[in-house]
Amino acid sequence: MLISIIIPTLNEETHIAKTLTHTLKLKGNFEILVVDGGSNDQTLEIVKDFPEVKRLCAPKGRALQMNLGARHSQGDILVFLHADTFLPKEAYASICELCKAKDTVGGSFRLVVDDPNPIFKIYTWFSRWNLEFFTYGDHALFIEKRVFDTINGFKPIPFMEDVEIQHRLRREGRFKKSKLAVVTSGRRFQKNGLMFQITVDFLLVMLFKLGVSPKRLKTYYPDNISSKN
Repeated sequence: MLISIIIPTLNEETHIAKTLTHTLKLKGNFEILVVDGGSNDQTLEIVKDFPEVKRLCAPKGRALQMNLGARHSQGDILVFLHADTFLPKEAYASICELCKAKDTVGGSFRLVVDDPNPIFKIYTWFSRWNLEFFTYGDHALFIEKRVFDTINGFKPIPFMEDVEIQHRLRREGRFKKSKLAVVTSGRRFQKNGLMFQITVDFLLVMLFKLGVSPKRLKTYYPDNISSKN
């Protein structure tokens, strides 16, 4: 079974080489696609150093980038991976095992934040629960390609695309949570302050669930303008 790993990027020169190096060492039948949303740093130049990786360019916006990657993918299962996140070593086996049941439509991993602050142990604990409110894009969502096509992929919204697609996926079949965890960077918390970022993240999800538009919410969650900042 071929699994396509789709990585949307925007100014990821600090992280992308490490992520690709790690991902290329994983056991399993993978293809890797990097879909850039208009980086103005060295992201694309760095990706060129990895000839095994397919490079694509799309309009800015994670949903648009991931949809383009999916259209160019060959895999039976799609994995949507953030550019600062490492999949677990046994990711391939875990995904295949979870998706072998006919009623499975996809799932995600648990989350470990690469930061020693003990509060992130709470993050990890909550990420084990297979609920929309505790499952986000940085958990590395994986989706059966046939199901992704059936539901027309991510909605072209500027924010909360990871939460929105889960709502539709879970109505199509079983969404499963791996016992393994991805490891993601704590850069947002380091840059903006731990408690501030946790509070903002919680409020944004709550407001989205209450019907506030993704466009309006996006104004409180800026893009990665420069990976050096």
